Amino acid sequence: MRLFYLGDIHGGFKLISNYIDKFGIKDAHIVQVGDFGVGFKTFLKEKRELEMYHTKLVNNNVTVWAFRGNHDFKPYFDNDPFGFSNIKLIPDYTVLELCGKRILCVGGAVSVDRMPRLTSKQGDVFEKNGSWVGFEHKGNESWWHDEVFELDVDKVSSMKDIDIVLTHTAPAYCHPDNSFSFGPLVDSFAHYDKRLKSDLVFERQQMSELFHLLRLNGNSPVKHYYGHFHASEKTIVDGCEHRLLGVGELWEENLDEINFD
Repeated sequence: MRLFYLGDIHGGFKLISNYIDKFGIKDAHIVQVGDFGVGFKTFLKEKRELEMYHTKLVNNNVTVWAFRGNHDFKPYFDNDPFGFSNIKLIPDYTVLELCGKRILCVGGAVSVDRMPRLTSKQGDVFEKNGSWVGFEHKGNESWWHDEVFELDVDKVSSMKDIDIVLTHTAPAYCHPDNSFSFGPLVDSFAHYDKRLKSDLVFERQQMSELFHLLRLNGNSPVKHYYGHFHASEKTIVDGCEHRLLGVGELWEENLDEINFD
């Protein structure tokens, strides 16, 4: 079996089908690193869209594993409602055993555009008495309060023999480096979202702590793949290769990047 990793696709499910055709992918696992893009439409419409490509996955013996990003409806990943044999939505802290590797998958991230993504059904007020207010999902929301990465210290501290870590966001020491600034995009949203920068800093620190806890428990992950930041970069820290996958970027384990030419 071959093992691939795929960056954010934001509901572009056809891209996976196109890659299967273009590169003749068979007998493979494709692990998608968040922002799969489910939850923005009604359940039935999204299920029909996924059904369009599921037969090809089955015929080519390809299984897609996806965990949540910040552009995903978390309950779909906590308890996958779609029921496809070859498209699997998995919850945070799932450990996949694929191709001889133990792969830890942890989703979630802060959306920099969380305020403008509030819908009329959710209302204009999203904070009350200093706490985030939750909203019932009705099928067409575009932002959810539970999008964030949550560090589960107990789960991480109990894990053994993790070879590869997959996340949506990244530790503070990986690209992008926000030590001195966040850039104009974040600045534009932070102008009226006063908690945004502090939430972003905290999240990256929590992700750094995840890797620290893994190492304290004797794990020595050699590779880490993540998405979220819409770029393609590599950082090597403490013997671990941290690779940021760009939007729709496909990478094969133990081989070079897929040739798109």
